[in-house]
Amino acid sequence: MTMRTWSPQQNAVFEWFRVSKKNGVVRARAGTGKTTTILEGISHAPEKDIMLCAFNKKIAEELKGKLQNPCAQAKTLHAIGNSIISRYWDRPRIDSARGEAIAAKVCARSSRAAGGIPDPIIRLVTKLASAGKNMVPAGRVEDLEAVAEAMDIMPDEEWEEEGYDVSWLAYGAHLAMEAAANERDGSIDFDDMLFIPVRNRWVRPKYDLVVVDEAQDMNVTQLLLARGMCRGRLLVVGDDRQAIYGFRGADSQSIDRLKNELSAVEMPLTITYRCPKSIVEYAQRLVPDYQAAPEAPEGKISTSSVEGCVKAAAPGDFVLSRKNAPLITVALKLARAGKRVRIEGRDFGAGLASVVRKLRARSIPEFLSKLSTWEEKQRARASKAKSEKAAEEAMESVTDQAETLRQLAEGLTGPAELLTRIEGLFSSDGGPTVMLSSVHRSKGLETDRVFILRKTLYPGKRENIEEKNIEYVAVTRAKAELVWIEEEVA
Repeated sequence: MTMRTWSPQQNAVFEWFRVSKKNGVVRARAGTGKTTTILEGISHAPEKDIMLCAFNKKIAEELKGKLQNPCAQAKTLHAIGNSIISRYWDRPRIDSARGEAIAAKVCARSSRAAGGIPDPIIRLVTKLASAGKNMVPAGRVEDLEAVAEAMDIMPDEEWEEEGYDVSWLAYGAHLAMEAAANERDGSIDFDDMLFIPVRNRWVRPKYDLVVVDEAQDMNVTQLLLARGMCRGRLLVVGDDRQAIYGFRGADSQSIDRLKNELSAVEMPLTITYRCPKSIVEYAQRLVPDYQAAPEAPEGKISTSSVEGCVKAAAPGDFVLSRKNAPLITVALKLARAGKRVRIEGRDFGAGLASVVRKLRARSIPEFLSKLSTWEEKQRARASKAKSEKAAEEAMESVTDQAETLRQLAEGLTGPAELLTRIEGLFSSDGGPTVMLSSVHRSKGLETDRVFILRKTLYPGKRENIEEKNIEYVAVTRAKAELVWIEEEVA
């Protein structure tokens, strides 16, 4: 978005960059020109050493070409962490298998190791250590037990009966984290880039001004790294109402918490330059301070059926759902109608394929039978989470995965066909498509017309702030037209 006339809200941010001596928080709603405002603001900053912390590598590369202040640079926190480690460990290579290798090593030291530690247990220890690195970098065993419950990193019943309970996993993960921070084996993994500098207290104040973008999506370790390298002002930027990644370990309360801890002054960006007036009016039911730009068009909100969506959808349109399974029904209907489709989320597709291979069925009926057994066991395990919320979310995730596979298996004769269908729907040759996505995976994206499967948005849970956030993210992807699909989609 190119801005020629700045709003009073944006000018207030620029004034902070120019003269304020305090830390700051910019609470930027969806489509409010956040990135443009930050870049312009940095151009007014007097500091001689400025770091803009980008959420991922792609964004960092884009920002580098847009920064006008020669004293400023843009990097991911992972890149910053990696450079810190290199000062102590002679530029270690990146090895994605390091975490599992270390977990296998520490597990082998266990008194149970005489008969060999099962591979599934090693993988669970690896996964828990990874979560611990991001959420509790200085955590104790009991902290890791809480992370295991919250993130549903739990052993199956049969492993618990063998003695590999959550306490055993947490102890193993704690040892793995210690080893990752201290063993100089010439390598690090993605989590280590953040974890090792924080855990080993290698982070030193270096930058006169640090700007942290998308703070609502960052985990505890990322935020500790950002704060530790700041010797002057810190600006935290994000939208607390787009905090929908708690299940990944993001610190959803980070903006309010940091505002209090830093005694920061808050500056709002509430005027959207993306959404038309009719969509903003709807979104205000969820986020009351959201505002349309004076020059925004009226836009359009309408309703449709699944068949209407199939008929009308064109390349460039989005179809969004709270859950993944209903997207399959729509995707297959679109494909049969000759529309090119893509389901966002290659990682989710890879997880589905993994379940198919794990069940080792020889036919679709056998696969569906085994899938039901798998779902029942996984839900039973998930239900044992200590908190009701964690148990509900984990069971919902299992059911969504199972239902997605049932929809994908419709009309097929064998698992090989199922794997081919998964690969086809979750990949693209790069041409224009109708994109189907969970709301979570659509975050950060926008398009002119968005179809939303309304019945998947849990209107009965409106008191739940995260459910409100999910609906807010969904509706604010639309730049011109929002179409509600009102019917239930299996």
